[in-house]
Amino acid sequence: MQMPSAVYTSPSYPLKKFEVDPNDPHYQTTNGRTTGPSDYVLNAGQVDRDKPSGPKMDPVNPDIPTYLSQLRMQLTGLQDDINEFLTKQMEIAKNKRVKVESDEKEKSSQKKNNNNGTNKEEDDDIY
Repeated sequence: MQMPSAVYTSPSYPLKKFEVDPNDPHYQTTNGRTTGPSDYVLNAGQVDRDKPSGPKMDPVNPDIPTYLSQLRMQLTGLQDDINEFLTKQMEIAKNKRVKVESDEKEKSSQKKNNNNGTNKEEDDDIY
């Protein structure tokens, strides 16, 4: 059976490939880490009514999930990997934006101070 995979590209990120490791328990469950209600919602008393059912087992070999259940579990893990990657990329972009805004604000403030004659070096020369 060929494993599902995904590829992400963007102008700022040339190539990121996501692949399933069928031996990793992360790809052997229908309960994703990044799907369903947040911990905040669950701690507030909400019940997860849309929780996915477990994998359906093969009727001939009950120790092995059906082909579609295996695919479903692998896709759940793959979705987690993609969600976590994209969340991290959004955090990186947010931090860059905040830094640029902070740098621009600092430059603007320095320029304003220099224009108001409050430059420390100039003050030292006057006395």
